Amino acid sequence: MAADYRSLAGYYSLLFPLNDRQREFFVHLRATASVETVLDVGCGTGEHLAWFLERRVRGYGLEPDESMFRELRRRKWPGPAPALIQAGVEALPTAVAERVDLIICLGNTLAHLPNRDAVRQAVGQMVGALSPRGRLVLQTVNFDKILTEGCAEFPVIERSLPDGGRIAFFRDYDMADLPARILFRTRLVTPEGERSAAWPLLPLRGEEVVQYLREAGVDDIREFGDYNRIAYAPDSPALILLGQRR
Repeated sequence: MAADYRSLAGYYSLLFPLNDRQREFFVHLRATASVETVLDVGCGTGEHLAWFLERRVRGYGLEPDESMFRELRRRKWPGPAPALIQAGVEALPTAVAERVDLIICLGNTLAHLPNRDAVRQAVGQMVGALSPRGRLVLQTVNFDKILTEGCAEFPVIERSLPDGGRIAFFRDYDMADLPARILFRTRLVTPEGERSAAWPLLPLRGEEVVQYLREAGVDDIREFGDYNRIAYAPDSPALILLGQRR
């Protein structure tokens, strides 16, 4: 799961802050089962992890990208600092010192893996890091919708900087290699200039990921179309899967 986020890491927290729907989803997770320990796989710069730490949940963060990990190490945490591991999902379950109650793997982390066998293995490794009856949350964009329509649209993200400057983040998908791959292209405009990058993504269909979860020993799988917990539909913006270890 090697992706170089040097052009984005310093701005990532500003571009993708924790939003109210994500907070409500996390509140729901804590209200419906005990969460004493959490592991964020592909945790970026730690926005999701920080929410749990603020509530005295013991946390672990797994992040393979060197630039993102550097930002993680600089972060000031709202509660006890998490255990941070610079590694990909392939380091599980041994990279974490204990079995955890909740694992979250969000924001297309799975889609960055090189092939479907790697995704299947990754799901199994995450399930292996769960405590008995622990829960796993996987989230990607709704690739079923993108594959059906053959296109995807993303709004421009614009943010103000503390010094008064502004940044703009542009994203699109190059579909030339469908159905095997989608090329995720980005352009970040800052006061210092523009930075472009691109990553190949696996367009994972929902039924594939559900199958991998079941094979790994996950039951009671719920499918949501967004963090508002509305049931998944073909035109949903995202696919969010919540399941419990058998």
